[in-house]
Amino acid sequence: MSKEEREEYEQLMQENAHLEEQVNIKQAVIRQLVTDIHSLSQEVEAMYLQQKWNTDDSGQPRPSPEQEAVRICQLLQHSPQLFEDVLSRLNQRTAQLTSQAAALKEELQQYSKT
Repeated sequence: MSKEEREEYEQLMQENAHLEEQVNIKQAVIRQLVTDIHSLSQEVEAMYLQQKWNTDDSGQPRPSPEQEAVRICQLLQHSPQLFEDVLSRLNQRTAQLTSQAAALKEELQQYSKT
């Protein structure tokens, strides 16, 4: 192989390596896009289901959890005396859920023994 042929071969190999690198980068970008599209489609589906099923008995849409949290924060800001009431209710609900969880755990243990 002559010197010119060797140089041409090396240049072609470098170009090939560069093209392979570009292909790998583009494939990685495509994989990321596919992942992002899948994630976004799941978010859209969740939002659709929330809009479809998040209604009260009269068919009116219920406020989203975010909207309800904002409403409660604004209410507490305007009426600080309600804070203790809200805190008390949250503590009661926590105790109630803890009790229910303990009862369900006990029931589950009974089934696992049989």
